[in-house]
Order: sequence, then structure tokens, then C-alpha cells
Amino acid sequence: MNTKSAYGYAYLIAFLYVGLGTLSVLSMYPDNLFYREWVVWVLLITVPVNFISWGILYADPTQQLLVIFIQFLIFILIGQLIFAFFFKKQVSR
Repeated sequence: MNTKSAYGYAYLIAFLYVGLGTLSVLSMYPDNLFYREWVVWVLLITVPVNFISWGILYADPTQQLLVIFIQFLIFILIGQLIFAFFFKKQVSR
């Protein structure tokens, strides 16, 4: 596996995990489009990437753009962490 494909896989996993968490955070109030019972379970699964965004939206539900920006930064960080912990040893040099 080369470095480019390893980063691709790492960021794909990060995109799915953080993206699902972002969707659940943005859907936690009953007036949101995707609000259902699944939101609670997905929030519990994705707590490590959602605790800051959850706190912001819990304090002020109108701060959705700030939450999207923070989740983007978390996506970049989680992608780097996934690469460093899971794919760095598999990269052929």
C-alpha cells in the first residue's frame, strides 16, 4: 500500500465516522429534518468526535455553522490519527 491510498482510506473512514456524528448532532432537536430515535444511539457511538459540538448546540441551537466548522477540524484531526495508528505501518517505502 502506498502513502496516497493509505491517506485515502484513513480519510474515508474519518469522513464516514465524523460525518455520521455531524448529521446526528445537527439532528438532535425535534424541529430538525432528520430527527428520529436513531439520533440518540448514533450520538452515543460517536461521542469522541461530538462532545464539543454537542455542547455548543446544547447551549445555543442556532450555532450550526460553528458546529460544521468544528466538525471539519475534527475530521482533519481524526483522519491524521487514523493514518498514524492504523495505516502508517502498512505503507511500503
